[in-house]
Amino acid sequence: MEELSTLSEVKSLILLKTGIRTITPADCKRISIEISKTLNKNVSETTIKRLFGFAVVKHNFSKFTLTTLSEYVNREESERWTLASGTGAPEGSTKWDDIRANAKRITEYTLKSVRNRSGIPYEMTISRKFAEHDLNDFFKSSFSFTCFISQPGYGKTILMSHLVEKFFTTKDATYQDSSALFLTVNNFYNQEQQSMTFEEQMKVQLKMNHKESLLEYIQNNYALTGRKFVIFLDGFSELIIKKDMKKQLFESITNFICAIENIDCIKLVMSMRSTTWMRFFDCIRHSAFLKSKWFPGNYFSQSDVSNVPPLTGKEVDMIISKVNPNEFNELSTKLKSQLKFPLYIQLYYQLKEEDPYFINATSITFHELISRFIQEKIYRSNYYTEKILFLKKVIQLTDYGKKEDTVPKNLLIAELSAFKNAYMELLSEGILMEEKSQDDYQPKEYVRFIYPHIFEYFLFIELLEKFHLQVDWHFFQHIQQTYENNNTRFHLLQWIIRFIIKIGDFKSLNHVFELQLDYFERNYLMLFIAENLRFRTRGNPDTLKLLTAQNLHETLTRQLINFDFVDSCYKDAVAVLAEITEGDEYKIIYQSILTVIDILSLNVERIAERLEIIQGISADDWPVKPYDVAILIYNKLTDRVQSHELLTSIRNSDFSFLDNNGPIDTKKGISYLMILLLNIFYGDDRGSILIIDKIARQQPGLFYTRCAFTIFICNILALSRSKAMPGKKTDQMERILVQMHRDKQRYKLTEYSASILKLMQANQLRLRGEFLLAYEYANDCIQIFKRNDLNLNCLWAYDIIIAIFKDLRDQGKVNEYKYEKICFMEDRDIPQKGLM
Repeated sequence: MEELSTLSEVKSLILLKTGIRTITPADCKRISIEISKTLNKNVSETTIKRLFGFAVVKHNFSKFTLTTLSEYVNREESERWTLASGTGAPEGSTKWDDIRANAKRITEYTLKSVRNRSGIPYEMTISRKFAEHDLNDFFKSSFSFTCFISQPGYGKTILMSHLVEKFFTTKDATYQDSSALFLTVNNFYNQEQQSMTFEEQMKVQLKMNHKESLLEYIQNNYALTGRKFVIFLDGFSELIIKKDMKKQLFESITNFICAIENIDCIKLVMSMRSTTWMRFFDCIRHSAFLKSKWFPGNYFSQSDVSNVPPLTGKEVDMIISKVNPNEFNELSTKLKSQLKFPLYIQLYYQLKEEDPYFINATSITFHELISRFIQEKIYRSNYYTEKILFLKKVIQLTDYGKKEDTVPKNLLIAELSAFKNAYMELLSEGILMEEKSQDDYQPKEYVRFIYPHIFEYFLFIELLEKFHLQVDWHFFQHIQQTYENNNTRFHLLQWIIRFIIKIGDFKSLNHVFELQLDYFERNYLMLFIAENLRFRTRGNPDTLKLLTAQNLHETLTRQLINFDFVDSCYKDAVAVLAEITEGDEYKIIYQSILTVIDILSLNVERIAERLEIIQGISADDWPVKPYDVAILIYNKLTDRVQSHELLTSIRNSDFSFLDNNGPIDTKKGISYLMILLLNIFYGDDRGSILIIDKIARQQPGLFYTRCAFTIFICNILALSRSKAMPGKKTDQMERILVQMHRDKQRYKLTEYSASILKLMQANQLRLRGEFLLAYEYANDCIQIFKRNDLNLNCLWAYDIIIAIFKDLRDQGKVNEYKYEKICFMEDRDIPQKGLM
């Protein structure tokens, strides 16, 4: 008995040292070579095969073999290994101090194993607060056993490790006087001696004489000292044994729980996957007594078969601050929600290790992590072909996601029979799960994907195959029509975009912007495209050449004329695209938009930095050179006097430089916007009206379209008229624009246009004497502009509020908001000269 236990421990230590999880005969040669290199001693490949059961064992292992193996795994107590060739454990009574010392040794070894195998550096992991509360409640209760239950990837092993350290092994441990025995089932369970009871297995581990009773020792010690004995049992998911043997193991554990029914000083803490727990629970389901001794924890969910909740937002922040302290605040909300599952934190850590500069604002990291998860759990696993075929069938039975995402299990009978092993792995690895429901008093079983994003990935793959890998307009149209008014549509579009960029077929991205998308979706997908392109260029510099060859920048710049400065995705997309552009033709477009954003922020330092960038970029074919406008505004903010022909034109209301009858494009749109900005600093609202009238004469067809730029210019015109030329015509414009804003089906307003319109309405309400509503509108605008660093717009809103209280002759409020405006400018280092 002792011999078999020792050999089992030898094997576990060798696998731990070599980093092998599932050994094959081919690994035995590698282990033999490693031993020879390390110790300059020879243990043959055949001997290693005998040790691991790949060759027939005709005699006991020699003392030399056991001693050599002990040296290889750095065990000083080599004499313990030689017991395997002797008569077993020494006879005689065992002392409690010896039992406790052995429990401590085993626990430290298990903790070391957990640290070495942690998916991220162990010091970056954290202790779970909910688990601490659960263990504390369980320790003080009369319950005999508890189990941390969840789907794979929730970090149960790390959770157990932290509990053992915090409560039992560290200097400041809560219950350091009590004893903890932390075991993994692989090291603990002896297949060759499966007839041994749970207590007998532990006695072997603790080097106790087989004739003595461990339970009596623990009880006697508790009577004298009041110290308890807590057994932590982990690693059920790594135990590869036949179903009937696993059932015997569960029965052995069940018998042990029965044996300690009246012994409050012995506690058993386990961790299992949901599927494993369901099988274990089947062994105790019909015993009211056993169920009464189970502490389910404070977070047990019957529907999810889990009592381990995902990481809280605070816990995610704590881990990410250790993994990635410099970019802690740059993670998207969607990514943070995904990182609530510890498995994805491990994958995220690997991604950051490969590319430390990987930063994103959209869900590109989210998709990379999902892809890696699927590669690891399916494409690089056993039975991967069968798994894929099974998942394809599940997708088909959901009618490609148009029906419910659950599938009646009885519809999968043929696949369950053909792909039984693949299906069991899909359950154990956390891809699929089974559910039971009552329907007309008849229980029905269903199968579904655990995570919606895994379902969406395989739905995308299945749709792609259905269209023979052709990502053309018909494919996009099918997605748009089939999944209209369904969140699945937007997620599928992201998987499609990722696929297109990965294969380098950039021309197909044109179809994305031919779909009926609102501006949030359009801006988000544009940023998603930009970040994927940047990610690919780091791994493959030739991607930049492909961008130019397939003229993708032309497609993307056409989408930027909506000027949605309130949407952070728009601004981030422009910034990323500017990074991955080589030629001046498109670089000046991206940098000019960023210049406008900097000007709206009134941040002098940012404007100065942008001037250095755009100064060297050619803009000879532009109606107005962006650098000329930016330097004039910079000089105004820094109180420098400068003469320029553009300033002369503004003072004389001569805008002949805008004469150009060509069609409107992003380049012209930026030029028009820059002239309007220049007029704000050097002219007045009447000048803005004249500029827009000039644009209307040069582009007569522009104001007969429903495009975003037209509505944006109309909102600017309405605001300028409201401040400079209020009257019936302005009121009429207001009514038309408000109606357009309400008719979201026909007119797609950007958030920035909507905020400009709301600012115009605030001034119109003031003029009509509706001061309370006018104040609310203006104050709402201030909050929007502050959030998006649109400080120039924010000052306009302050001016309207000050004007409201002037009309009300409330000098106290006038002074209050004047002071608030000054403080706002000082907090943001906005120069007051030229703006007050």
